[in-house]
Order: sequence, then C-alpha cells, then structure tokens
Amino acid sequence: MSDESTYLSGKWNRTWDRTLRNLIGGGTVEYHESIPSTQLRAQELAREGVSKAVVVAEEQTKGRGRIARRWESPKGSGLYFSILFRPALPPAAAYLVNVAAALSVAEAVESLLGLGLELKWPNDLLLAADAVKEQRKERKVCGILSESATRNGALDYCVTGIGINVRKPPCLPPEIAESSGWLSQASDPIEIHNGAERALLCRVVEIFFGWVEAMEREGTASMLAAYRKKCASIGRAVKVETGTETLIGTCSDIGDGGELIVETPSGIRRFHVADVTHARLA
Repeated sequence: MSDESTYLSGKWNRTWDRTLRNLIGGGTVEYHESIPSTQLRAQELAREGVSKAVVVAEEQTKGRGRIARRWESPKGSGLYFSILFRPALPPAAAYLVNVAAALSVAEAVESLLGLGLELKWPNDLLLAADAVKEQRKERKVCGILSESATRNGALDYCVTGIGINVRKPPCLPPEIAESSGWLSQASDPIEIHNGAERALLCRVVEIFFGWVEAMEREGTASMLAAYRKKCASIGRAVKVETGTETLIGTCSDIGDGGELIVETPSGIRRFHVADVTHARLA
C-alpha cells in the first residue's frame, strides 16, 4: 500500500491532514469515524510495508490497553490514535518508547492547554490531585500502549497507541468513572474545541518524534531525566503487582533502563513490567 491519506469532512479536513503528514515526513494518515482499534489498523499498515503512519479514530469499538484490558473510547469524548514508525533502535530500547510517548502528551497538554499532568509508571498520565475539582483524587486522563516487532534480530517497527480523555461521556461504568479523568475536568474549566483537539494531536506527534530522534542520536539519558522530573511515582508508597506476586514499598527512582526501582522491607527490587497503584493520598 502506498502512503496516502483518508479523512473525514468537518472535524478532520485537508488542512490538518497536510499538517500531520508533514510532521511524519509524508507518511500515511488515516481518520476513521469508527474502527475496532487504531492499534490493530496501524499494525496492518506496518505489515503492508508502510514506514510511518498515524491512525486516528473518533471512536474505537475494541480499544485496547495493557494486558489485553479494554480502553473505553466513546465517540466525541477523547482523542484516540496510534503512531507507526520504524526507529533505528535496538530491540531492548523499544520498551522506552512508552516513556517518550508519556512525555510527549504531558508536554503537549501543558504547552497548549496550560494544564500540568503527572506521570504514573509505566504508561499512565494523571490529572494532578490539586487540579481536580474532587480534591485529593488522582484521575487517569491518558493511557499508552506500545508494541513492537522484530525481524532477523533487529527492531522492525513500533506502534504506539495513545488514548486521551478529553470530555466526560454521558454514560460510563461506575468502576471506570471512579478512577478516570478528563482534560475538561480541571478546576479551571478548559473549553477544548475541535481546533484545540486537532492541534493537540499534531503537537503530541511532533514532540514524540523529537524524543524518538533524540533516542536514536544520543541515547536515553536526557529523556529519562525529563521523565523523572514529571514522574509522580517517585517518592510514593506503591503497590506492585506482577501476576505472580504483590508487594508494597516505596518507589525510589526510575532506572537507566526505564525500570521501576522499589525499596521494600526485604531489599531493593526492580520491575520492568508490573501494575502499579499509588498509595491513597492523605
């Protein structure tokens, strides 16, 4: 399949299409009113030989999070997209693509909307507790899922899916509503119109490729230093669940490989894959 674009009239038009295509060097851009998963579509494009792509959806009917969890993606409530790229990185570094994506969303939201977000290891972004009307509650406003494939021992492609909650939908299961947040939910109300949403998408993509290029050029040290400054997990009591064990300790740092470092009564532990819950705020 050759690099090309499909777009929806109205919200996504040729002007924004052209802007986004320029940001990814003329790659493929697709806009879908409804699609099972932008992540799966981007992987299809990768297998067809597309080098770079951004797949955007108004709605996902089978949106996915980590560990095969469902990511609720109702129409009109969020910004849902996946980025396909083929980085010049060793396979082990693909794990750090999540870090680049998290930083990109946080920096884009702050620069365009003036709203600070906190990063929760490994792939969540939170509305800061003091920025939410319902004080002292952390609320997840963005989730990230990065997947990769190798060929002959080298990294072939990466696909990073990003879901940003923009507006609270009218109907949402109580268990999801309890822990979810939306950009429009901040104490200082933010009117996020279609233009701001499009600009946010473009800004995230622009910053993301800037971090990926920095990783390719100079390694991961500067990116991890920036991540540590925004990571709300550091210094917090955390519950870590790996699937085979559950433990509680204090997150002391993020390692040079992006791993979570936790001080426990039995010693220091390092985790590359785990579910993390912050201790409830006092």
